Amino acid sequence: MHWALHIKAVYGLIHKHHHQQKAPSRANIDAVNVHPIEFLLGEYNHLLAVALVCQLLHMQVHFVCVILFLAVGGSLASLNHTRFDVSFRLFGLSWYDSKSHDVHHRMPQCNYGQYIMLWDHFFGTYRPYLSEDRINPMAQLDEKTGKSRRYLEQLENRQGLQKLD
Repeated sequence: MHWALHIKAVYGLIHKHHHQQKAPSRANIDAVNVHPIEFLLGEYNHLLAVALVCQLLHMQVHFVCVILFLAVGGSLASLNHTRFDVSFRLFGLSWYDSKSHDVHHRMPQCNYGQYIMLWDHFFGTYRPYLSEDRINPMAQLDEKTGKSRRYLEQLENRQGLQKLD
């Protein structure tokens, strides 16, 4: 769903507001600073996930578990919008890393996953956190285009080479 909010026709209407913060640091304030439609879609997306798991496993979930699921999701979303470096690793795999969403706010064309980067790895949209990006001005986003300055420079160089041909 997050990827779909980045489709050009939808982005400006709904999700652009959330990306005004290039380096969110106010936790839940920045996490829920979204368009009302995005908020509803996000909450119902979580509830749909619970319903699908229940259907697939032929089980019922107590409403307290659903509330707990939403609370944990909200807490992780808040951590994503801080400057804290929080990660959970199990069996040598990273299941959650707040820095992944930090990368997304600086370079919105990658790391769409809110909690885990499974689908980003699968679809090739994952970009690891690089500590030098934080201080590298070329990794920062251009205000007008939302693209990294490094990307715009590369694009400009390619266009310059095409003019020479």
